[in-house]
Amino acid sequence: MTSDPREPPPAASGSGAKRLGRADWIEAAMRVMADSSVEQVRVEKLAVDLKASKGSFYWHFKDRHALLDAVLEAWQERSTLAVQERLIRDEPDPSRRIARLMELPFHSGAAARAADLELAIMGWARRSEAARAAVGRVDAVRTDYLVAQFQSLGMDRDEAEWRAHQAYALLRYVAQRTDLPLASRQAMVARLHARLTQESVAGR
Repeated sequence: MTSDPREPPPAASGSGAKRLGRADWIEAAMRVMADSSVEQVRVEKLAVDLKASKGSFYWHFKDRHALLDAVLEAWQERSTLAVQERLIRDEPDPSRRIARLMELPFHSGAAARAADLELAIMGWARRSEAARAAVGRVDAVRTDYLVAQFQSLGMDRDEAEWRAHQAYALLRYVAQRTDLPLASRQAMVARLHARLTQESVAGR
């Protein structure tokens, strides 16, 4: 009896082994990248980490480059649309949406890991046009979102853009300055957020 060629191979040998999906390989690649760098994302290493065969990988991806493209696509989705949809759903106040976006690097342990991944992708972007383009798209979407929130506070487009860039610049800074105490970085964000939003309300 032959197996169905449309069925992916199991993740690992032995009873109870689950089948690996495309998302499992992407998640594994992201973990390695966050822990080290894109250079360490290798099919053999991921297979060992997942206790899988390389055949499982090649069922879902043509090659390593296809996996890295999928990582960039997944990262962009999580870092922009998914975040914005959650903020819109959970926070009706534009000022608080701004604050929560600025605080992204230290919302939780998962957020800290996401910040590590983002730093790895930014490092990768120095050598890869695809990664550089992905970072540029994420930056643009996040900045446009901040502009819209500041406009909701009553500012015109020029003023909203100026403040959005300040808010986003600090977000980038606190994500990278992991050598500084968490409380210090949180205080920086709170102070700039208060200044940007209070001035906007006062000037309406």
